[in-house]
Amino acid sequence: MAARTHSVDPRAERVRTRLRDAAFALAHERPVDQLTVGDLVARAGVSRQVFYQHFRDRDDAVATAFSVAFAAATAENQSDPSARILRLFDFAAEHRAMYRNIVPSAVTQRVVEAFRTELAPACEEIAAQAMPVVSPIAALSPESVSRFLVGGFMEVLRSWMEDPAATDLAGRVRGALDTVNALLGLTATS
Repeated sequence: MAARTHSVDPRAERVRTRLRDAAFALAHERPVDQLTVGDLVARAGVSRQVFYQHFRDRDDAVATAFSVAFAAATAENQSDPSARILRLFDFAAEHRAMYRNIVPSAVTQRVVEAFRTELAPACEEIAAQAMPVVSPIAALSPESVSRFLVGGFMEVLRSWMEDPAATDLAGRVRGALDTVNALLGLTATS
C-alpha cells in the first residue's frame, strides 16, 4: 500500500485530490491504457515519488478517482435511494465519453466495482423497504433482493454503454425503478 494513502494531513489530501483530478481529467481525454504515471504527475504538478506515496500505480489512481467521483455524485441525496440511483446514472450519462476510454483498459473491473459499490446501499434500502411484500411470496433475504437489484441496474448501464446511439439512460433507469417499485409495491419515482 502507498505510504500516504490514508493520511489525514491536509497537505497530503490536497496532493491526493490533485492526482485524482488529473486522473479523472485525463480519462476524459484519451483511453486509460494510453495514460502513464508521467502524464498524471505532469497534470497534477507533482513528482513521481510523491505519486507513489499516494497510489500504487496508474490504475489505482484512476479507480480511486472514479470511486470518489461516484460518491460525490450521490452525496446530496442520502435520504432517497431512488434519487441516489438516478443521480449516479445521470453522472454516468454526463461522462459517457470517459467511460468509453475506460472500458477496454485494465482498470475497467475496478471502476465497475466502484460504481456497483456506490449503487449497492441504495439497492439495499429499496430491498429492505420491499421485504413486507417479498417475504410472504418468496423466502428471499434482503441481501438476495439487493443483489438482484444491483445486477439489474448494472445491466441497464451495460446495455446502454454497448449501444453507441443510445441517449436515453435516464429513461431506462426511471423505467427500471418504476418496474421495481411496481413489483415490490413501493411508491413510484418522481
